[in-house]
Amino acid sequence: MDEALLEALSGAAARGIECGREHRCLSLAAVKEIAERFGLSTGEVSAAALENGFLPWRYSRNIGVTGLDGQARLLRSKVAVVGAGGIGGHASELLARMGVGTLVVIDPDVFEETNLNRQNFACEDTLGLAKVDVVLERILEINCDVSVEGHQVPAGLSNLSGLLEDVDVVLDALDSLDDRVLLQRECGRLGLVMVHGAIAGLALQATTVYPGDPGILDFAPLPQEGEKTRGVETLTGNPATTPALVAAIQVAEVVKVVTGQGCALRGRLLYIDTEDWTVEFIELAPQ
Repeated sequence: MDEALLEALSGAAARGIECGREHRCLSLAAVKEIAERFGLSTGEVSAAALENGFLPWRYSRNIGVTGLDGQARLLRSKVAVVGAGGIGGHASELLARMGVGTLVVIDPDVFEETNLNRQNFACEDTLGLAKVDVVLERILEINCDVSVEGHQVPAGLSNLSGLLEDVDVVLDALDSLDDRVLLQRECGRLGLVMVHGAIAGLALQATTVYPGDPGILDFAPLPQEGEKTRGVETLTGNPATTPALVAAIQVAEVVKVVTGQGCALRGRLLYIDTEDWTVEFIELAPQ
């Protein structure tokens, strides 16, 4: 690290106790001032601070899970959220609050009245606006450390390779089983981990698919050319609760993948029915 930057961090740090330990802590104002002084982004300053033992206050309640090194890895990571609706909106906000450094948000749609019951950024005054634009604006209000790329396009085999360039993890927030299967196939080809999540009324499922793993291909065949089916939630409903719950589970999985900490849902499908609180882990067959 540049000696002048290290000196600036040291001069701005204040002693604080977090997670039972004393840390050299940095306020948001200090991070912004140092970033402006050195011509850096706040994300670059926060990541460099963490890598050198300083703790930005905004991440102080994360480090009991991530540690300083894990939080730095999150800030250096790039995560794609494919779909910005019920699941993707919640996931995008949670990823931003956790401090994922770069978010790529992909969705072709605008907000409609039917989205108001569950989609995190669907408000009466955002109806008719592009979902990716609203999500981007909101994330920048939440965390200035996060860079956001928005793509108002449908994700498909013709463009996924470009959209997912340099991405570390892909979060599946789609609403079509066919699209999910195609996304997993492309993630496997690109060598990317895909964190899958889906809902059906009061039930949800989630799994984390590494390249070469069966994942959702274990129970969903590849679609035929021209075939397009919607998810079962079109019949069972989309309440406010299950998209938020599965998004939280998926974000927890993304954090595990990026930081290398914890046990991911690899090779297992988590199924939860909140109507009667059935909770099952279904083993997915190896290829």
